[in-house]
This record gives sequence, structure tokens and C-alpha cells, in this order.
Amino acid sequence: MKEIWKEYILPDRADRQWYSRLFMSFVLPAVLFFLRPVGMDLRESAVTAGVVLAIIWWSSGIVKKIPAAVLLLLLFMLVSQTGYQTVFSFPLSETFPMLVITYLFSRAISNAGMIDRICSPLLERVVHTPFQCLLAVIALFYLTMYVIPQPLARLIIVAAVFDRFLKQAAVPRQVYSVLMYGVFLFYAVVNMSAKDADMIMNYVAAGFAEQQITNGMWVKAMFLPTLILCIFILGLFLLLFRKQLHGYKIVVKEKAEKQPFTRQQKIAMTIICMTVLLWMTQGLHGVNNTLISAVSTALLYGIRILHKEDIKAIDVTTLIFLTAAFSIGGVMEACGAADKVFGALQGFFPQQLSVLYFLIMIFAGMALHMVLGSNTTTLSVIVPGMMIICGGLVPEEVIVYIGIISVSFHAVLPFHSVSLMIGTSDGYFPSKYVTKLGIPVTVLVYLAAICLFLPYWKLIQLI
Repeated sequence: MKEIWKEYILPDRADRQWYSRLFMSFVLPAVLFFLRPVGMDLRESAVTAGVVLAIIWWSSGIVKKIPAAVLLLLLFMLVSQTGYQTVFSFPLSETFPMLVITYLFSRAISNAGMIDRICSPLLERVVHTPFQCLLAVIALFYLTMYVIPQPLARLIIVAAVFDRFLKQAAVPRQVYSVLMYGVFLFYAVVNMSAKDADMIMNYVAAGFAEQQITNGMWVKAMFLPTLILCIFILGLFLLLFRKQLHGYKIVVKEKAEKQPFTRQQKIAMTIICMTVLLWMTQGLHGVNNTLISAVSTALLYGIRILHKEDIKAIDVTTLIFLTAAFSIGGVMEACGAADKVFGALQGFFPQQLSVLYFLIMIFAGMALHMVLGSNTTTLSVIVPGMMIICGGLVPEEVIVYIGIISVSFHAVLPFHSVSLMIGTSDGYFPSKYVTKLGIPVTVLVYLAAICLFLPYWKLIQLI
């Protein structure tokens, strides 16, 4: 219990500087609460102030995610008068049990060692240049999109595969760092392709739409333009890092020994492949994906690919954080605060739908993302806000996609993306690479939205 308290509750360093930052974090929320701008009443201003305080804590790390999330949920329950169904909409949704199960399912794939056993010999055979390596990164993320449903688990597994491959090839540290940065970068881009590719961020964004956005709808609207976007980003990546990568050949001198799959691994592979097949054909058989995943996970426990200690793979911190983040839009809308806050911003938007209208939407998403850092937090604010501001002109589905495009692969600093924070903190690549590519990518987000996504959506009659 003491260790849990230290890890999840107590600040990392409670010195004078921390107390000063904590005090300053209350200034803006206090101003909002007491001044009650844009005609908010006491309840609306209290809810808004609480949301702003939680966002400040999440984005700055002054207070850890669990206590910040719990305090926000407590405030919502005591003040908002919206009911527990709105406050706890995330744990009451189908997404919650599915996410919990996928933590375990992804751990089973990791325990089985399947991805590495299959991919390592293939990489040794086909990857001989940095360009081929980055193509393999993109391809592997697409191939494992449904095999490993938990996004961060997918990233960790794929990163481990390429880390081992590049070390076997004894590539120079500079080349290694650039290519590993590519792994973490393209993970975020590929995740836009399908709703199920990121069961955290994509599901949070889609959850704010009144109309259910299915995986099929998402794939139709996003898969092809995202794939094309990957090619453009790959070109930009090779251009900016040409000094480190140009002319280098990847040669694996010590190849991995081929070992036959064990009976346990073969059974695990069969279960996993059948699960993925059932997921992809859900529209034909109608069996709930959560039920499919639960049965598969139970079978993996039965063959002892999963063990009791693997329950620790469930990220409780993320689940509590998502519960709070997911509740923001619904609570603010239900209590009336969202209409007043975002209604005041409506004047910045043109009266008619145009390219400029979409540019402002993207700018709003990226600007908020630059400040907040967290993709999920940004989406939990910007998507419901855009629903209010743009709901009369822009389809809800498009608002969700615009939100995703604005934040998914846009990062100027590592704290703008969880995946990039993992990559820098684990020493795969330096943070300066994020800024080096992040600045031109900021421009690319606009170009991709206006020149690629919007024309494609018009072609398929989405807008």
C-alpha cells in the first residue's frame, strides 16, 4: 500500500518549487470561478474551473494523474448535477471492458514471442537500407493493427523487434537513433487508419459523436488518405535525416537462430488468429467483440500463455485518467457550461463552410494540443467543443477525424505524445529529433488535411 501511495499519489518531489507551482495552478481556475465569464452561473463556473485545474495538472505533471482524475470526478458528482451515467460514461461503455481485456490479450502475444519469432528472420532477409527499414516499420504496424489491439503494447513489441534487429546489424548509434525515432513516429500515423488501431485515443474521440462511428466507417474515411500520408511523411523524414542515413547499408552479421515453435505457441497462434478473424468478420456473425476477446483471453490463460501476475498488465492509471477525461465533454455539455464557453468562440469561425473553416478547426486542435500536450486530454476538450461550434455545418464524423488529424502525429516536443515520451525516456532517440521533424510536420498537417483528406472525403461524399 505504501508503494502504491508513493508511485501513484504523492508528488515526485514536494519541495518549495513544487508548492509554488501547485499554488500557481489554482490562479486561472480561481479567476474563472469568481468572475464567471460568458454568463456562466455558479455551477457552470465551478465545473469549468475544475476542468481547467485538472487539465493544468495533467499537462504539467504538478499532480499525478490518479489524484487529479479522482478530484475531477468527485467535483462532477458533487457539483454538476448531471448524474453518474454522464460522469462515468466511459466505464459504463463497451469500450471499457474491451480495453481491459486487450491489455491481457496483448500481454499474451508478448509472452508467446510470436511477433519477434516471425518478423526477425523476415527483416534479416528484406531490410538492407534505412528506406527499407522504415517501410518495414510502416508495414509491420499495419499488419499488427488487429493482432495486437492495445496500442502501446503494439508499440513496445514492434520497437523491441527493431531494437533487436538493428543491434544485431551493429548499426552506428546515430543511424540507430534516427530509425528508432521512425518507429515511434509512424506508430502514431498508422493509428489513424482504423478506429480499432488505437482503442484509447480513437475510441475517446469517436465516443463524443451521437451517431456511432463503426470501425468500417472509420476505415472508409481514413485508411487510404492515411496510407498516402505515411508516404509523404516518409519522404520528409528521409530528407531531414539524409545526413545520418544516406548511403548506409544494413547488414546483419549474426543472424538469429531458427527454433521451432512449441506446441503451446502453436495453440496460442491458432487462438490469436481465430480471434482476429472473428473481430474482422463481426459484421457477418454479430458476436460482440468484447465477448470474443474475453473467451480468447480465458483460453490463453488455460494454455498458460497468460499467468496470474499478468493481471499487472492492466494499466489502472490510464483507466482512471480516461474515465475523467472522457467525462469532461459530457458533463460540460449536460450542465450547460460547454454551450457558453464554446459558444463564445463561435465568432472566430466563418459563417459558411469553406477551406478556411477547416483550417481554423485544425488550428484550434493543434494550438490546444501544443498547450495541453496529452492527445487524449486535447481530444476530450476539442471534439465536444467543435461539436457545439461546428455541429450545424460539419458532420460529427468529420469533426472526430479532424480532431484526430490535428493531434495524432503532431508533436513539437516529446510531451505532446505518450509514444514519443516513452521513446525518449527509454533512450531510443534524443528529444531534439522530435522538434526537428515536428516543426515542418506542423505545416504538413494543414497541407494533408486540405490537399488530401478533404478532397478524399468529398469524393466519398462524406462532406
